[in-house]
Amino acid sequence: MESRLLRVNLSTNEIKTEVIPHAVFERWIGGSGINNWIMWEHFLNHDINCDPRGPDNIFVFGVGPLAGTGAGIGVKGRITFKSPCYGIFGDSTGGGKFPYVVRFSGYDYIAVTGKAPKPVYLHIANNEVTLCDARHLWGKNSSEAHDTLQKELGDYPSEVHTLTIGQAGENQVGIAGVISDGWRIHARCGGGAVMGSKNLKAIAVQGNLGIKVDNPGGLLDWSDDFRQKIDTNEAGYGFKRRGTLGAVEMYQRIGGNFWRNNQGALFRGEEVRSDNWVKKYHKYSEVCSSDCYIACDGRYKIEGNESDKAEKYIGESFRHPEYLTTGSSAGAMDVRDWAEVAHWGKITNEYGIDNQDLSCSISFIMELRQRELISDTDVAELFGKSQRLEWGNMEDIESLIRSVVHQENPFGWMFRDGAYWGALRYSEKMGQNFMKYAIYGKGGASFTEEMRAFPTWMNNMAVASRGADHLKGIGLIEKFQRKDLSKAYFGTPIAGDPTVPDLKGACTAVIENQVALINSYGVCMFHWLLDPLGYAPESYYGKAYAEVTGIDRTKEELMRDGERICNLEKAFNSRLGMRREHDTICERWMHEPAPEGMYEGRVAADMFDQVLDEYYEWRGWDRATGLQTQSKLEELGLQDVADVLASERALAGEQGRKSVQVPKAPSDDPGLPD
Repeated sequence: MESRLLRVNLSTNEIKTEVIPHAVFERWIGGSGINNWIMWEHFLNHDINCDPRGPDNIFVFGVGPLAGTGAGIGVKGRITFKSPCYGIFGDSTGGGKFPYVVRFSGYDYIAVTGKAPKPVYLHIANNEVTLCDARHLWGKNSSEAHDTLQKELGDYPSEVHTLTIGQAGENQVGIAGVISDGWRIHARCGGGAVMGSKNLKAIAVQGNLGIKVDNPGGLLDWSDDFRQKIDTNEAGYGFKRRGTLGAVEMYQRIGGNFWRNNQGALFRGEEVRSDNWVKKYHKYSEVCSSDCYIACDGRYKIEGNESDKAEKYIGESFRHPEYLTTGSSAGAMDVRDWAEVAHWGKITNEYGIDNQDLSCSISFIMELRQRELISDTDVAELFGKSQRLEWGNMEDIESLIRSVVHQENPFGWMFRDGAYWGALRYSEKMGQNFMKYAIYGKGGASFTEEMRAFPTWMNNMAVASRGADHLKGIGLIEKFQRKDLSKAYFGTPIAGDPTVPDLKGACTAVIENQVALINSYGVCMFHWLLDPLGYAPESYYGKAYAEVTGIDRTKEELMRDGERICNLEKAFNSRLGMRREHDTICERWMHEPAPEGMYEGRVAADMFDQVLDEYYEWRGWDRATGLQTQSKLEELGLQDVADVLASERALAGEQGRKSVQVPKAPSDDPGLPD
């Protein structure tokens, strides 16, 4: 297998094409694997401690080898960069039809460096690549920019598909996302700020060149088998109707929701339930990405009579809220009306901003107000006007969104990089430590699910390479209490029991490797989640991978491929100075007892160190420092990576322990007003 990489330097206008040879796929599979490798090589020749909002950062888009093949497994594109909000490794996945058409244009990877002197967009039409003036797009939200490009560029050689940024990305808000086709967001880590810092408003692609597959007949057979599995899977039907919304009820049963800045673990009120959504708002299911048999996305259009608040949004139409959009609004900010939850999802998408980090910033300041830790005068200084900061008040929430997106007052400036940095800056300004109310994990990333009661989930938030997040090591064995899966992976049911710490670190490591495989193939994560045992990627998707690429792997080799990708992400962060002390979570999760739910009273600290130790042991990393070892990297065929780490004193051993360097705070701090 070979594929093409498009390199664009916006400072010099240089555009060139490189061929990625088969040997690179043998080592990195594709998707996130090759994205990571492109970024790793870039920072061997550029300062890895550079300003993430500066021209030396790199923005990589890539797709996996299974994407766009028509096999029914969906298309996920991935963006990779140094994160402007957390200062560490950053990446994010998104759907839409953009990834599919990139492959049909003849490219699988796009790497953008430098900075354009004025707003531009990159236009790819098969082999023709041009940089175009985007000043007329600047200031438009994500869907307006997408619609404008579709009208301007026509439908030859195919319909136009886009990656765009909204106003949050233009203003280099650290938690800005990138929008695929105007409605699917690459939310995490601040890719929108990276594009904005480069004056890159959009990438527009048109293509009709097709995709070469090593064994088309074999892939068709695999595809037929996969479709039959989906069609006969009851969980698949639920996904078509609800997407991930079914998690609302599941988490309500176990105490896994996130309420009012995680002061609670259960949603209040009865309106926000997935059945109510389906009965009142759901219009039809559809695919979020070309080439997906599940079609778990759906459209709504508000008629105005669905709820008390619906009248305010008559005619509004968008895609249905996923669970985390619901968790960040109905949970974090206690919004109890489905019309307003849907509206929150739509406007954060239009502005192009991560609603996880944003909601934790808003709910942080709401909690300070609730506890009367800040006065009316403090609030007026923070916002330049009076602000009620009332839980569930959508007018308040929309005002706070604009504050951050447009950087229009001190709150917006301080919280542009999420809840952790915002709380730290506000504590410094007020001369008072408010950090116990800030929700964050590794790198300062926020997330709106309860985790104190779930040791694998807790460990995920502490170690995920891109900062606290569920999609790097999704802990379903524990949360679903799947003792059958625990037996399949570890020969014992213990990993499915959240009341004990045993095998929870192991779970994190094993699932991280599997997730890395999925993300490198270009497969949607939720195909796997329908039944992890039946669709285990090493034994099932590996077959499709072989039919497409001609690279046939054993189960053990595939798991090793995933492990190799995880180790490269770890090495990137180690070069930045990340050590064991950075693999941690916030004070509330660590020490404040879970207030309710099935595991009321539990604190993460009860199991934290034991689980983290076990995670390092399963990884083959040094427990004392959290650094990688020479022997593990050699075992994975990563001697070249070990050499880099050794030269920078970031490899386990005496030198590594002496080399700890605290990551820099997000750069270009606007400072605080007097």
